Amino acid sequence: MAQYSEREQQILTVLEQQQYVDNIELSRLLNCSVVTIRTAIRSLEKQGALIRTHGGALPTPPMISISLPAGNIFKDRENKLKIAEKAYQYVNDRDTIILDDSSNSFYLAQVIKRYADKYLVIITNSLYVACELANTNNIEIMLIGGLISGKIPASMGESAIDMMKNFRASKAFIGVHGVHPEIGITSIGNDQMQIKKLIFEIAKEVYVLTCSNKFVTEHLFVSAPLNRVHKIITDKGISLKFYNLLKNVTSVDVVK
Repeated sequence: MAQYSEREQQILTVLEQQQYVDNIELSRLLNCSVVTIRTAIRSLEKQGALIRTHGGALPTPPMISISLPAGNIFKDRENKLKIAEKAYQYVNDRDTIILDDSSNSFYLAQVIKRYADKYLVIITNSLYVACELANTNNIEIMLIGGLISGKIPASMGESAIDMMKNFRASKAFIGVHGVHPEIGITSIGNDQMQIKKLIFEIAKEVYVLTCSNKFVTEHLFVSAPLNRVHKIITDKGISLKFYNLLKNVTSVDVVK
């Protein structure tokens, strides 16, 4: 069993109560410096007791019987959390939203769980998203059934598509493999492309959540042209040239 210092235990107690801790607020609450808080949080992260974020920390997700390859979830974690925070401002009370099986949607699910201040119906084909939100107040989950195979814990194939066709959503938040100004939204696999293509049909607004390294990248399968995208939410790493190209040539609203 892990042995925590008194201050570390205090931080974990606050984290358990609030599901998120801010370094500055913790320093005021525990009457110590921000540097001391950062040191304690780094120590707790090394012990696997929490997940350190920019300016604070999140609790570690509960152990579940499924897992994703670490690269899919934890790569660019800080950027994806920031993108998820930006995306959450477009989630309104009583929305019906689609979260796909991307890592970006998983981080948005974490933010939704942390705040838990809106009544939402979540449609998802992702087991990871469903497990993350399963015990969250005010959340109803419509989990899409279908074939689950390979390394992605998500339902795909004809059964998933047939079930998803029965739904309509006010908004969808999806991750992508590539964003190209001329080609549009692209995917690396046919199954992912078919799901995303359908999402564009059944959601009134589609928000693309992506790190800036996915721009000007193209893959074999095209999910939708950019004029079908309501907003692209990304990080500040997007080049000025590509940002202006998206804004002026495609008229897509870009949030960075």
